[in-house]
Amino acid sequence: MPDTTPLVAPPVSVPACAAFWPARSARMTRAVLSCLLLALLLTGCSLPRIGIYQDPLTGPEHLELGRAYEQKGELDLARREYAEAVRDDVPQAHLYLANLLFQKGELEDAESHYRKAIRALPETESAPARNNLAWLLLTRGEKLGEAERLAEEAVRLADDAHRQSFEDTLNQVKAARNK
Repeated sequence: MPDTTPLVAPPVSVPACAAFWPARSARMTRAVLSCLLLALLLTGCSLPRIGIYQDPLTGPEHLELGRAYEQKGELDLARREYAEAVRDDVPQAHLYLANLLFQKGELEDAESHYRKAIRALPETESAPARNNLAWLLLTRGEKLGEAERLAEEAVRLADDAHRQSFEDTLNQVKAARNK
């Protein structure tokens, strides 16, 4: 007759799952690594990125944008664009930036940019910068001899559209010197 006593496993000192560990270990490792890789890829897409982009505008485009802002009364934006044009070596930008600074009462910076415009522009194009620097010096009441010389040069270099205005500056400077 067959033995019907239940079979009892002998006590084992190794955990019961040890028999399954080698097979599960490789599959589990691959699954964990796959999950980690997927998590890295997903979070990598959402991490902040630092990019250095080249300015798409040229110096002359910054100058034109500044002029548009100035016409709309957006002087701070105009100033920023003129400064960008100055950085891009657009000589005319010194004149526009100086005019804006003069308008805002920043006379020292305006004077500096007028002088840079006079140096950077061809002589035939520097008449407005010379005239405006003469007016600035007249406004400050200083260097009136230099102001008169600048105003005379502006009149000499002026086109027909600006000659009358530049002559007015010259007359104002001469009157101030004769006081």
